[in-house]
Amino acid sequence: MSVLTAHYSIPLPADYDMSVIARRVADRSAPWDRRTGLLLKAFCVTDAGDGGHNSYAPFYVWAAPHAFAGFLTGAEYAGLCAAFGPVPVSTGTVLHCGLGSGPAGHLVVATEPLGPVTDLRDTARAETERHEAVLADPAVHSHVVDLDPATMTLTRRTLLHAGSDAPVPKNGERVLRVLHLSQPTPQPPHHTHD
Repeated sequence: MSVLTAHYSIPLPADYDMSVIARRVADRSAPWDRRTGLLLKAFCVTDAGDGGHNSYAPFYVWAAPHAFAGFLTGAEYAGLCAAFGPVPVSTGTVLHCGLGSGPAGHLVVATEPLGPVTDLRDTARAETERHEAVLADPAVHSHVVDLDPATMTLTRRTLLHAGSDAPVPKNGERVLRVLHLSQPTPQPPHHTHD
């Protein structure tokens, strides 16, 4: 199975009423709970009140490239751009994907520019060990590692179970709040795609 990630972050004004986003998610999330070709969609936000800035920043794990293409060329993406203006979407090739079940509370995102790498074998081995260690933490819901080969940037995303305390970001991490988690394709807990 070819698995890829997609994400975007829509910056919003500091005085933006974030309850508008919460209502949008509540009104539009149900179809995503049944979306063919999707493994996971985390409807995430950041809040200016948390010391950062307001944003709407969903994260997707797609099981099939044609399903992602259907999103980009369909009504959902057109509606998103109609509401917020042009929305650039970043993608990545999944190196590791361990998915849990149940609701999630936060998403921790860490990016690592790899530089002008020409051999990723050592990186892949190190990420396998790191991925397994992260999934061993009982607070972790899911962990996804992807690579953007155009920029040679590695991104690690860790979903934490709902009810866990909001983590304090470290080393340039970003912490997002999860409003809703859609997982329409059942996966065994901590299944890994290598």
